[in-house]
Amino acid sequence: MSKILAVTNQKGGVGKTTTSVNLAASLAATKRRILLIDMDPQGNATMGSGINKHELATTSCDVLLGDAEIDATIISLEDWRYDLLPGNSELTLAEVKLMNMFGREFKLKTALEAVSANYDYIIIDCPSSLNMPISRI
Repeated sequence: MSKILAVTNQKGGVGKTTTSVNLAASLAATKRRILLIDMDPQGNATMGSGINKHELATTSCDVLLGDAEIDATIISLEDWRYDLLPGNSELTLAEVKLMNMFGREFKLKTALEAVSANYDYIIIDCPSSLNMPISRI
């Protein structure tokens, strides 16, 4: 069973992404299986992991909206030794589309059920806001 850690703060610029990426890399260095999830529309955890957020075919937004399967969207980062569910500015669209959707709070939780057994730790880099919760884990 994986442990899920959400790195959150309503204020931006406090080190959430830095903490998330470094925690993922540090845990991966100890031979643990890690999934880093970028839920911030700025996509800095994605860029900080060496992936160009502008060149992604699918992202965490597509997973939340049900347009892509999570296992097909996860990128394995061999050099970093962890996996990444990338994010970018499309996550702003997800928030708008999910606003009136029933069960929106559980979309990420439901998606993670398909892959959580593959990881020791799942680290979520959350956006800085007080808007709609994307997931209740």
